[in-house]
Amino acid sequence: MRFLGMVALLLGLALVAQAESLNTVELTVESRGEAQRQQALQQGLKDMLVRLSGKQQVLEQPVLEQALAQLDRWVTRYDYDGDQLMVRYDTRGLMDFMAAAGAPVWGFPRPKVLIWLVEQGAGRGDMVAGEHELRDHLVGEARRRGLSLVVPEWDSQDRNAVTVADVRGRFDNQLLSASDRYPHELVVAAVLYEGSPATVSWRVLQGKKTLDQGREKSASAEQAVTTLVDAVTDQLAQRYAVASSASERLTLLEVEQVETLADWHQLQAFLAGLSGMRAVSLVQTTDQGVTFGWISVPAIPSYVACWSFPDNCAPARTSRSPGRSGATAGVPDP
Repeated sequence: MRFLGMVALLLGLALVAQAESLNTVELTVESRGEAQRQQALQQGLKDMLVRLSGKQQVLEQPVLEQALAQLDRWVTRYDYDGDQLMVRYDTRGLMDFMAAAGAPVWGFPRPKVLIWLVEQGAGRGDMVAGEHELRDHLVGEARRRGLSLVVPEWDSQDRNAVTVADVRGRFDNQLLSASDRYPHELVVAAVLYEGSPATVSWRVLQGKKTLDQGREKSASAEQAVTTLVDAVTDQLAQRYAVASSASERLTLLEVEQVETLADWHQLQAFLAGLSGMRAVSLVQTTDQGVTFGWISVPAIPSYVACWSFPDNCAPARTSRSPGRSGATAGVPDP
């Protein structure tokens, strides 16, 4: 069957990359022994739960112990690169499992966040971009949390459009104008003040509207960057992550042959318009199909969608609260 040729272009290949980047965790290990590997795999699973829920508090919920008890179920592949262990996890399976356990789930696509971060020392300040020593740490922390981060090039075009003083001084017209060249849904304007302790302040902007702001002290500049990423991700997860309850269900539906923009809009509008729908998001794209996930009250089985798209549906998985069985697309629930 044909699939996604047009959709991959319309949605952007970045969606595929975003989904794929969320399923891999990179961990540092001291050796390649069994004990070290198991410890790393457990830590990687914890990182995945935080990443897929968007909330660090998920590690305080019963789903953590339940998932760790089935560690081998979630690991699909691992490879060594020097002292780095690259682990790939079953993202779809974990999201399904988390929803069934009542844990929050944050699907795809996730909003692109363009960050203008100024490190303010004794001088005029430097943008954390390009070759700045904190850039790699910023990108790594965003990857850890599953934050879709965009870092400006800070080339001559940027420098002519906005200055570090504009970021510090909250001159948002200049900042938003400079942001237009980058793909993004949200803009973060942040300043990291050096010192002991270091202090980071930030604002999350959607256009000229401030969605969130904060200021925190940290032991070091690196820790301040971590604090910033955690705070921004926590705020976004609060808006987008959805937890199911006993009366709700996360349903995963695979749809093929979505070949035109009209197909895409028709499917998206149909799913969003179903009665009781709480959230719809793209979970995964592959060469074979696109998988949507939704949470609804009452549970809306995937065969309902198949009635309207009979030539496109593939088997889907459905998760209810623990103790109840799942369903298959095309087969009514008992």
